[in-house]
Amino acid sequence: MRKTLTIARKELEGFIGSSIALIFLTIFLVVTLFVFFWVSGFFARSIADIRPLFRWMPLTLIFLVAALTMRQWSEEERSGTIEMLMTLPVAPWQMVLGKFLAVMALVGVALLLTLPIPIVVAVLGPLDWGPVIGGYLAALLLAAAYAALGQWLSALTDSPIVALLATAVVGGLLYLAGTPLATDLAGAPWNGVLRSIGTGSRFDSIERGVIDLRDLAYYLSLCGLFLLLTIFTLDRKRWSAGAATRTYRRNVSTGVALLGANLLVLNLWLAPLAGLRWDATAQQEYTLAQTTK
Repeated sequence: MRKTLTIARKELEGFIGSSIALIFLTIFLVVTLFVFFWVSGFFARSIADIRPLFRWMPLTLIFLVAALTMRQWSEEERSGTIEMLMTLPVAPWQMVLGKFLAVMALVGVALLLTLPIPIVVAVLGPLDWGPVIGGYLAALLLAAAYAALGQWLSALTDSPIVALLATAVVGGLLYLAGTPLATDLAGAPWNGVLRSIGTGSRFDSIERGVIDLRDLAYYLSLCGLFLLLTIFTLDRKRWSAGAATRTYRRNVSTGVALLGANLLVLNLWLAPLAGLRWDATAQQEYTLAQTTK
């Protein structure tokens, strides 16, 4: 774990030293404030509610995380330092996890910078903190999925621009798949499938203030899958095509396939368990009252 934290610290120093972190954090904060106060018309609605803040959060997070992850491996590949990294006494999973933690640290800072918004809204009126907690948790989980996806796509190319665009497009499609726009067009029975695989529907479920174990497992498994694919992609760069490594290559490929299948089975197994949820809203808005039951 010490090596992982060292890599994370070095990655953070690189972000801060090149001013990349400052630039994109500033852009994220300015866009968030503009959307919340101007586009959503906060003062015109006269409601102590910050849900419009999280309504646009998935789109802003896509570009923030894509910008932070686009150079993580593609720049190493382009400059030729990837070979040196592969010879260091550090396992690929430690390097991947370290870079992932660095991105998540910056995302955490970005979300903390928006925390004064719900505090000010709570001063102005009675604010339900359940959706606030759910919104920040949903944003953090979605950002983790984007960060893992961005790392994997960055490891597949030597162009940071290609990695940026690919992360934005794939992340956008994953989110769009679970939104009403896609599910209504698909119709039955595909709308249920899209809601299950799309990050949009999972985000909306948590953002409204309902913490469901199935949604948490979905995001964690999605994050684990992309991190696993990144480790596998990096490890393949060290493989030779000879017969001496044939057994190793077959075992690693089989292991990755089995782990990915287990993550899928986990979500299928949890799908019928609808009772493992916590309604964090103040009035239990999404829970049937005892009288209704």
